Amino acid sequence: IPIQHLNASVDYEKVAELGAIMGSGGLIVMNEDKCAVDMARFFMDFCQDESCGKCTPCREGTKRMLDLLTDITKGKGKAGDIELLEDMAVVIKNAALCGLGQTAPNPVLSTIRYFRKEYEEHIFEHRCRATVCSAMYKSPCQHTCPIEMDIPSYIALVREGRFEDAYKILLQTNPFPSVCGRVCDHKCQTKCRRGNMDEPLAIKFLKRFITDNAPRPKTEAAPVTRKEKIAVIGAGPAGLTAARDLALRGYKVTVFEELGYAGGMLRWGIPSYRLPREILQREIDDISSLGVEIRLNTRVGRDISFAQLEKDFDYFYLATGAHKSQKMRVDGEDLANVFGGVEFLRDFNQNEDKWLKGEKTLGKKVAVIGGGNSAIDAARVALRLGSDVTILYRRLRQDMPAAEEEIKAAEEEGIKIEYLVAPLKIDGAKGKVASITCQRMTLGDFDSSGRKKPVPVEGSEFTLSVDAIVAAIGQVPDMSFIDKTIGVEINKWDCYNVGKGFKSRTTNPRYFAGGDAETGPDTVIAAIG
Repeated sequence: IPIQHLNASVDYEKVAELGAIMGSGGLIVMNEDKCAVDMARFFMDFCQDESCGKCTPCREGTKRMLDLLTDITKGKGKAGDIELLEDMAVVIKNAALCGLGQTAPNPVLSTIRYFRKEYEEHIFEHRCRATVCSAMYKSPCQHTCPIEMDIPSYIALVREGRFEDAYKILLQTNPFPSVCGRVCDHKCQTKCRRGNMDEPLAIKFLKRFITDNAPRPKTEAAPVTRKEKIAVIGAGPAGLTAARDLALRGYKVTVFEELGYAGGMLRWGIPSYRLPREILQREIDDISSLGVEIRLNTRVGRDISFAQLEKDFDYFYLATGAHKSQKMRVDGEDLANVFGGVEFLRDFNQNEDKWLKGEKTLGKKVAVIGGGNSAIDAARVALRLGSDVTILYRRLRQDMPAAEEEIKAAEEEGIKIEYLVAPLKIDGAKGKVASITCQRMTLGDFDSSGRKKPVPVEGSEFTLSVDAIVAAIGQVPDMSFIDKTIGVEINKWDCYNVGKGFKSRTTNPRYFAGGDAETGPDTVIAAIG
């Protein structure tokens, strides 16, 4: 069963309702390193060994289910296999003569019920997210990377001192290797086999070493061999990656960007001390040199209409990102000097000289609300502007979504972090923030994310005097520019609704979408993928 059912009571009725089996072997707890499909195969294999063979549904039915599950784990699954497993499971449960046969299909049914996405990934994407089904991948690290960078090859080339060849390997799948060598969340390292012996290889920093020290491979304009013209809306990592890949395939590509520089959240959401602007611009220039045209200061829907675009281009890729901060929904958040996390970072990065010269200021005391990477970035920027910074987070340190290395850096720089604290209201004077009232929290039951839900502690309210507040509690896409007449459907999360025939196709067959505007806020490497 998945993490959202961690509050379930361990009794026969509740366990049976969830679809699990109550036996004498104890409770099995598994993390993301276990594959739901392989686990179902394991239990079915066990049932095959224990089946007495006195009734056909149990003996032959479970064997057929085992064969199907084995095929799926070996990358031989087909469309319809999931439904066939469900149908067979129902027949066996109803027709078997003993308790073993009647309960044998339960692990399959429950894993399909709660982890159907993993089955679909095995069958349609040949992907095992837990890197258990070895037939699905070449190496765990490469398989875990959203763009499946050839990590073993470039590490081997580094070992041989062939840095330029290693650089070429990086560019095969990643147009931003220098960027990722600095800001990637490097989940690949968590799957490094070397970690089973001592420590995983420093995959991220080896990538940075290559791009900092090897000669840059020369890029030349790609020949246009296709008649279709493609418009990419948004010059962030997703849009620029799509533009580059399309150009290499022979398409004429034009990118439309609202702001004065390309880069999206790479430029406006990440401070320059983490990602130097010249590093980013160099990789954007490489994409332009392929023949990709980037039109800056051009907001689609304002400076150019969708109607005009549809006359000039054949297909469209929407990669508009998630650039709007979520509201705290507390009184006073509309006061002056209350910033959204994304908006503050964008303003700082656009006007860094003014902030550093003191022409724009936050004040002496700053409170940052949130526990993600944007909150940490905002806090560290505020500290560099001379403010006394406190981060307020409603859970515990281990629950913070931010990267551990970023949290540690903030702590080492002297930023104070208050845990189990949530904002209640913001008070101001003369239209400007003056204080924030907060409430202590305690942890209650588990929520759907598998973390314990913060519960307010009555009578624990306290007030902090502040000169500015940065609310970095999440971000959402801004879909206000979309013309409803183009027929692109927006889902309940304010993201593009995709998957109609193709993985990234929207409800209009001429429009495709990707990046944060399709998935919601995610990592740089996920946007590139």
